[in-house]
Amino acid sequence: MTKGLGLYVHVPFCASRCPYCDFATAPATHALRGRYLEALAREIADEGRRLGRPRVRTLYFGGGTPSLLEPAEIAALADALRGAFDLRPREATLEANPATLDRARLAGWLVLGITRLSLGAQSFDAAGLRALGRTHQPEDSAVALAAARDVGLDVSLDLIFGWPAQTARGWDRDLAAAIALVPDHISCYPLELRLDPEDAIANWPGGGWRVLERWRSRAAASQPDDGAIADWYRLAERRLGAAGYRHYEIANWARPGKRSLHNLGYWRDREWLGVGAGAHSHIAGVRSANPAELGRYLARVASGAERAIDAEADAPVEAAMLALRLDSGLDLGRYTRRFGSAAGSRVRSALAEVGPAGLVRVSRDVARLTPRGRLLASEVFVRLLA
Repeated sequence: MTKGLGLYVHVPFCASRCPYCDFATAPATHALRGRYLEALAREIADEGRRLGRPRVRTLYFGGGTPSLLEPAEIAALADALRGAFDLRPREATLEANPATLDRARLAGWLVLGITRLSLGAQSFDAAGLRALGRTHQPEDSAVALAAARDVGLDVSLDLIFGWPAQTARGWDRDLAAAIALVPDHISCYPLELRLDPEDAIANWPGGGWRVLERWRSRAAASQPDDGAIADWYRLAERRLGAAGYRHYEIANWARPGKRSLHNLGYWRDREWLGVGAGAHSHIAGVRSANPAELGRYLARVASGAERAIDAEADAPVEAAMLALRLDSGLDLGRYTRRFGSAAGSRVRSALAEVGPAGLVRVSRDVARLTPRGRLLASEVFVRLLA
């Protein structure tokens, strides 16, 4: 861990629940926030001691909606982090909802050392935002981006395509609106209607799984088909490429020098620590996770119990899949030296299976997904998992 680790901090609170989201989220009540942040500070202190106050290479606040925290809560979180870690990140990212980022909160995050804002724009179409259950308005994203730029932050925009009743022309307008704001980074994700019946509602009063299931069924019935989704993905590749964004990962484009360093740590299979409900970690080759349900998370921290080890994790396979997501691809020689000849042979065999379909290209012993392979990456990954 001499080069440091990536630190992910999960803040689960949301003003309302987006019906497509399957992350660990919870209502932003004052009492619940207080209990959670107290437990989070304790977990941060425990992990800092356990790991010997490691250097933090990259820092990422995700959620939920971390931008909902009040300035005093942000300051307390900053104190906990500085007390437990050597906090000198090359990059520190904050996820934000365009409607919840005011200047007072932004000032608090700047004191903590934020360098980058990941803004959940999702769409610039009012109908699209309603279809996705978002609470902000199309114009809010431009206002939030301008505020971030005024204080010197890099900005990434998240877009979702394939929402119910979306058209090709509408997706083209969303891309044009995003490009016109000149963000440093753009992520484009197709709407995926997978919701875990337990994790999706575990922290929300009254459950609501049936409501989410009904929304998912209605959304699926009016969602564009796979052919349209593929065409729109290619449209994003063309539009963003022409605007000067490099397609460096399956769902991510960046201007030169503006790739997400924290996420690159995941994709390059480096070490990271996740704190908070539902957060995952990868330390010294061991993958582990916290409970997503807040009651179980609070109990785990209070008891001092170890986080759950993912005994089923297949490190060689995961490393191969993560590397293939990147434009730099999978260096097969380096991979074999790291994981051994058996793992190397298994990967080469799996890649040979999809070779005739034109999904992977191997050059100078580096395997990369082709443009067609990026569309059908799951077909490649299934072979690796077999």
